[in-house]
Amino acid sequence: MLLPPHETRPSADDLHRWAAHDARPFTESLTLADAGHGVSAWSDKLHEARTAAEFQAVTSAVLGDGHSALGELHLFLEAAADWCDRHQEPRIAERYRRHAQELSELGDQLAYLGEDHLAGTYRRPNRPAAVRAAPAPAVAPAASAAPVRRSSR
Repeated sequence: MLLPPHETRPSADDLHRWAAHDARPFTESLTLADAGHGVSAWSDKLHEARTAAEFQAVTSAVLGDGHSALGELHLFLEAAADWCDRHQEPRIAERYRRHAQELSELGDQLAYLGEDHLAGTYRRPNRPAAVRAAPAPAVAPAASAAPVRRSSR
């Protein structure tokens, strides 16, 4: 945003402080926990994981498809873009959508990372006995299931 030479843009701290003041009646009525609290709890679980399978279960909950933290953050950015569109701020909306797309692409790359991690774990000759002895579960083909969209590596 360009301002005339005699005007200066307020600092980011000032902008955030003013917005917090103006939103106080709304934010004081919120009964939601801090948004990052759930992810912090999953980080604690990650430190408790003892095997690659347990590690993958935790990372999938946070980074995987569906209702993961990453998936919900993507939806949040899309909702922010929609709000901006409804309030006649298309340039800001586009920026939120661009970041949502970047987050989606990051999610794809993190999915590949998880797959590579598991592939390395289950190829090792010294993997745990329980893993070696466990037969692969039979998987029935899904009726008209859409393929998972992934970006190229």
